[in-house]
Amino acid sequence: MSVAATIVKMLDSSRVTYDVLELKPFTSPREAAVAAGIAPASLMKAVVVHDGAGFIMAIMPANHELDLQVFGELINRPVEHASELTLQKSFHDCSPKYLPPLGMAYGIATVVHNGFSTLDTVYFLGGDRRTVVRIDRRNFQRLFKKQGGVIFADRYSRPVSGKLAVSAPGARAPASLSISDARRGSSQLNIKERIRSLGKLPAMPEMAQRILALRAANEPELKKLADIVEVDPSLAAQVMRYARSPFFGYRGAVDSVRVAMSRVLGYDMVMNLALGLATARPFRTPKTGPLGLDAFWRHAVYSAALAQALSGMVPPEIRPPSGMAYLAGLSHNFGHLLVGHLFKEEFVMLNKLVEEHPERSVTSIELAALGIDHTEVGSMLMEYWKLPEEIVVAIREHHNENYHGPHAVYAQLVLIADRMLKRHDLGDASSTQLPGGILGFLEVSEYQLEAATKRIMEGHEGLEMMAQQLAA
Repeated sequence: MSVAATIVKMLDSSRVTYDVLELKPFTSPREAAVAAGIAPASLMKAVVVHDGAGFIMAIMPANHELDLQVFGELINRPVEHASELTLQKSFHDCSPKYLPPLGMAYGIATVVHNGFSTLDTVYFLGGDRRTVVRIDRRNFQRLFKKQGGVIFADRYSRPVSGKLAVSAPGARAPASLSISDARRGSSQLNIKERIRSLGKLPAMPEMAQRILALRAANEPELKKLADIVEVDPSLAAQVMRYARSPFFGYRGAVDSVRVAMSRVLGYDMVMNLALGLATARPFRTPKTGPLGLDAFWRHAVYSAALAQALSGMVPPEIRPPSGMAYLAGLSHNFGHLLVGHLFKEEFVMLNKLVEEHPERSVTSIELAALGIDHTEVGSMLMEYWKLPEEIVVAIREHHNENYHGPHAVYAQLVLIADRMLKRHDLGDASSTQLPGGILGFLEVSEYQLEAATKRIMEGHEGLEMMAQQLAA
């Protein structure tokens, strides 16, 4: 990618002079400042909030965080952070994680930090994880002060220290807490012990139990499976929507689960798709945040589709059924759902930590703050529900490059899928690097993976719609 087309059009029409810096991939505004060799205070960062009526963009230095309450007082109404999923349509030509701080180019009211007007040179993200735009003071003033819908203000953001920090759950205090402080501030914050003390985990949904019972019969019964799925109109609609996805290339009408199963997806695929969707039903997880329900389903449907596509590339002797590969991708982050369902305050805290420190892996933040990560939480749930061992392994080991035990192919397919999607700013993979040992075992090349990922991304409209429906 390069600078977003909307931004280029605005800069050119405003007749400002600017330079574009092509950098090594970065994962946060602060990391972009480091890559560019500049002070974080000179790089503008955009945070988008909504007030119930629309979006508002707050612009601040890369080393600041937005104070929601103070910002709400500034504009005389309460606001909340906008989720990445809700920003997709408005910012159609750039990544919501790397928004250019020019909301007025997208028709969004914009509040700009006064501190930038005193700088000789100002920098901002171009819309992806590689580009930064540089303008001087004169062009900065021309760009912002001649635009409508722009307010200059200060004191609505506060500096963030370099250490990993988060406000206590539910608090507005401007002071930051280290992870160790956060853990001391909550009795029994260790999630593993608290899950064990519950006595039992949430029961598996009845729909999922019926699908598992049919699966245990080991003989395909198309009519029975269709009857089970069609009892739930929402589940049936998701199955048909997936069958209509462009990457299957089916040109006929898919107007029933039976057609989806017999002509497009197959029995095994429909069973595992329905099982994955049904098992997620009991969770009441917060929607917003990098690990919230919106982000979870968006990542899950892309990861599942790509894991399924990759499964067809590996040698026949280790090739898993495509439906099981899909289920592994769909369910591999179920641990986030369980933590969000059972421990909402801690989940809010965890989301804030992940949001403020994108340079650290999600699992390292979870272990430091909660004493357990989502791979262990998710595998505990799957074992409790007696789901197939292949799925338990995929959930437990999908971040582990060195796992080579039973059913390793499932964990490796999910790991590779997640790292490929991370190149498109999707998901929580800790890296975009592809381990040579895993590529050798799977006998796939990076070129093949790029081609498969491209096909999946070309079908993004159907996947985005599916994710939105599942998160609703």
